[in-house]
Formats: sequence, C-alpha cells, structure tokens
Amino acid sequence: MGWPVRVPCPFFHFLTPCRSPKLILDVEGRVIAVLLGRPEDPGWDVVVRDAEKAMRRVNRAGHALGAFRAEDARHRRGNFPVIAGGVSFGGGQKRPGNLVHSRKRQKLLNYLLQNKSIRRLAGFQSSGLARYAPKLWRYYVDNLRLLFEHHGGLQHNFSNSVFPACTFNLPPGVVSDEHADFNNLVHGLCGITSGGNFDHKTGGQIYLKQLKFVIDFPSGATILIPSAFIDHGNTPILESESRFSFTQYAAGSLFRWVKYGFRSAKSVLASVGGAELVASFDGVPGSRWRWALDLFSKADELESDRLTALGAAYI
Repeated sequence: MGWPVRVPCPFFHFLTPCRSPKLILDVEGRVIAVLLGRPEDPGWDVVVRDAEKAMRRVNRAGHALGAFRAEDARHRRGNFPVIAGGVSFGGGQKRPGNLVHSRKRQKLLNYLLQNKSIRRLAGFQSSGLARYAPKLWRYYVDNLRLLFEHHGGLQHNFSNSVFPACTFNLPPGVVSDEHADFNNLVHGLCGITSGGNFDHKTGGQIYLKQLKFVIDFPSGATILIPSAFIDHGNTPILESESRFSFTQYAAGSLFRWVKYGFRSAKSVLASVGGAELVASFDGVPGSRWRWALDLFSKADELESDRLTALGAAYI
C-alpha cells in the first residue's frame, strides 16, 4: 500500500510516554500505527512480571523436556525460542485450523494461554485495536465470527481478544531481527507487548524501517503496527539484561477463505466459472488498496467510527 508519512529522514527517535498513547498518521490523517503505551493501572508492572515469569518457566521446561525444535530457537525473526498458538491457514493445510503441536509443546502453550496476566496483555492489545482502528476491528470481528461459526472445532486463544493467533517470544534474550510478517493480513495491525528488565532508552527499541522511526519500547508498553509490510526489528540489549515480547495477529488467508465462501482460491478457480467468481470477489483490479485504506480511521473521525463500529458497547 506504500503510504507517504510525515517523518524526518533518515531516522527520527520517537520517545514513547508510558501512559499517553501516540498515533502515527499518514499524510491524509489515517491512523496507521499506534504507540498504545500501557493502561493506567498501578499494578501493571506486576502483571508484566508475572507474564515474564510464566514465559521463563515455559522456556526452561521446554528445553528440559526436549519440547523445542531447532527451528523454534533459530528462525528468521531472531535467535530466541518461540511458541505460537491459535488459528491459521497455509503451509499445506486444506482448511483453517488451530496450530498443531506435540503433546509436550501443547501442554506448555496451554499453560501460557491460561495465565491470567497474559490474558490481560491480550485483552489490552485487542481493546487498543478497537479504540484506534474501530473499522478494522469490526472487519476482524465480522469475518472471524463467520469463520469460527462455520468451523465449529476452531478454538480461540483468549475470549477477550479479537486476534485469532499469537506468538510468545520467550525470555531472556528476545531481540528481533529485521523482518516483515508477510503471512499476516496486509491491511491489518499486529499487537506487540514488550517486557523484561532492560534500559529502553539504550536498547530494545523497535524500528519501523519504511516509516523511518526508532521508537523507545519500555517494559509493559504495547504498540500496534502493520507488520505485514513494514520491516521492523529491535535494537540490541545488554547481555546482563532480559527481554520478552508477546504478539497477536491474523493471517490474511483466513479472510480470503471466508471471502471465497469457505474455500481456497485454488478450489474456486478449479470450479466452473471460477475465474469469474474470483474476479467478482476481488473487485476491479487496482481498486482493493483504496478499499483497504478506508479500513484505517482518520484521527479526526475516530469518535464517529467508534460509534458506528462498536455501537452500544462504545456508548
């Protein structure tokens, strides 16, 4: 989509207040990323520490039990162990399904998903999406509700989050290499929460390459970014420091599956009149990016968009 954004060049160091959300806007005033900060809760540090404690326990147990594979610890996002859960579609799957793990890994994942503090991190990310990208949030809700209703065996990670999938980047040494999450919904937002014991002014910042931002990312803070097409990564932390991150996202293939009548594009194309059906689903070539842009609220229209998207729940 390639938005032009009002930022200095080559890099602008953007400080993130812990309590005050900041919006990153394109030249037409659309909210394309949110520095959500942290909730006004004096106990939030305890929540983050408890989440880190749970992730450290899973890291230790996973290695002790031999539950982690080599690709879980060394991958294109960095050199740290990860465990992901939720609903996805791709990689040879014939239809959307929950990510499949060994019994040992699934037990570790369930432990994290049932942790009350991690549930709070998930809910904060989801509520941030609803508040600052209400039209996009509504798009997630409507499509994913259809998906989960049609495939009754699918399981949510969290009842308080709209995101269908998540990844735990396990402490202590989480520093992401530069990457884009190209399987995520390209016009969607990904929630990222940072935590640990590190100096956020000297390390652990997140940078957004195309937007030319380097952003202080303190422990307990959350951001929402279009991770599918913005290359992003972290600055290094000291060996004596520790850091984790927790992310939530949605695969673009899930929305295409719903759009094509709970079929893959390949299946539709193989049917009689399939090419015409796909064309009718996709719309006029070159027009979808305009429709996708309209899912991002303009800052001065957030109030009205919230009323429309959230309805009585917002009032």
